[in-house]
Parts: sequence; C-alpha cells; structure tokens
Amino acid sequence: MQAIQIAEPVKNVEKGAFHRLLKIGSARIALFVIFVLCGLAVVSYLGIPLSPYSYDQTTESLLSAPSWAHPMGTDELGRDLFSRVIYGSRLSISIGFLTALIAFVIGTIYGAIAGYGGQVLDAVLMRGIDIAYALPDLLVMILVGVLIGRGTTGILIALGLVSWMGTARLVRAQFLQLQHEEFVEAARACGQPTWQIIFKHLLPNAIGPIIVALTFTVPSAILAESTLSFIGLGLSPPACSWGTLANDGFRALRTDPHLIFFPSLFIFLTVLSFNFLGDGLRDALDPRTRL
Repeated sequence: MQAIQIAEPVKNVEKGAFHRLLKIGSARIALFVIFVLCGLAVVSYLGIPLSPYSYDQTTESLLSAPSWAHPMGTDELGRDLFSRVIYGSRLSISIGFLTALIAFVIGTIYGAIAGYGGQVLDAVLMRGIDIAYALPDLLVMILVGVLIGRGTTGILIALGLVSWMGTARLVRAQFLQLQHEEFVEAARACGQPTWQIIFKHLLPNAIGPIIVALTFTVPSAILAESTLSFIGLGLSPPACSWGTLANDGFRALRTDPHLIFFPSLFIFLTVLSFNFLGDGLRDALDPRTRL
C-alpha cells in the first residue's frame, strides 16, 4: 500500500499534460500542421484523389509554372507536382514515424538493460554506444544502402541503426535516477519481480522525456532521408519522397525554382512543426511547469 502512495505523485506529473500542451499557442499550430500533413499522407495511401492527375501521369504541359490547372506546376516530364508532393508525403512521413518507432523499441530495451542491469553490464553496454557514436552516420547509411539497396527497407534500417543511441542513453539516465526512488525500493521490498518493476514503475515514470525525444527523432529522420535522396543515395525511382523531388528540382533551380520550392516547403513545415511540438511537450510534461 505504501508503494502505491509513494509512486502516485510521480505519475501525477503527466496528468493533464495534454491540456497544458493545448494552452501553448505554437504547439497548437504545430499539432494542426502535423494533423494536416498526416491526413494528406493517409489520403494518398488510401488512393483518394485530391487532384485530377496521378503522381506518375504525364501531360503535355512540360515545366509549366503554378496555375489553376497545376497549383504547383509540372516537372520536366509534365507530371503534376502537387500530386507528386502529396504522394511523396506518405513515404517521408512514414519513414519519420517508423524510424522513431525503431528508435523507441531498440533504445528503450537497450537503455533499460543498461540502467537496471548493474554497473558492469552498464559499463559494457555504454562502451558499445560510444563505439556506435564514433561511426559517421552518413557512412553507416551509405553502407547499408549499398548492401541492402535503395528501397524503403534499406532506408529504414539505415536510419534505425543511427537513431536509437540517443534514446538508449536517455532511458538509461532515467532508470538510473528512478531506481533509487522510494517507490522502487518499496516494490523491491515487496518482492516484485524485475520485469514488473521495470514495466510498472520505472518505464511509466520515464515515458515523458522519451516521448519528447521521439518528437525530435521524427523530423531528424525526415531530414536524413531527404538528405540521402537529395544526394542520390536515397529512394530509387519510381518511388518518390520530398527528398527525391527536391533533388529533381535542384537541377532546374535557375530556370524552374518551383520544382524545388514546394517539396522543400513541406520538409520545412514538417520539421518546424515537430520541433515546436517537442518544445511544447517538454514544457507540458515538466513537473515544475504549471501553465
């Protein structure tokens, strides 16, 4: 009974966090933009047409400027850029969220073992992270792309391999701090098994900072995929993302700037919105903050 009474104030930190988040103006705008972008990705995945043109349909209007018929213009093959940007949203946003999911699963398991496994195991696992950090991210992603291929699976594996270390360090730090709290000591005294202590007491009380970190992982993954696609090491045709569209538009930057402007605009809005959301979540989940 004592363990429940001690643990309750720690868990109460996250109560009402969503309501505090909605009181932050920048976070509300960010949530709206993210909702719209994710809605476009879902609509594209379901095949619901938002444009009379398919993303790979060619027309007679080559490299046309934005107009009523083509709100974002067309590319060198006459394909409607609006349709291609909407189609690319599902790949870019899916890669961002899936990378964050991979980072959460691997990082949480690795960090939990390091933070609760004792000093020797902690030292060994942390040296492994130091070695992983010493490898350049771009080199790892290039090697994975060469070995697996320039597909969605290769991009996810590459981004997952370079994105979980920060989450692991965060989870480890939270576990090291929380395992000496009184409610954890009380749980040990009551004879609760290790897995129950981790999943019932430690992880729920550490989930706030983890969620905040993951909101920054999503835009980082979108930027990384866009960078790889921009330099020609990302997705291969016919697949297209915002990064591949920006890469295609860069070649016509001087003559047709709209080809790179609109994909870059969507990347910018997505990254900025997730950063604002992460800042808002950090304030909303901070036990010292009362908005």
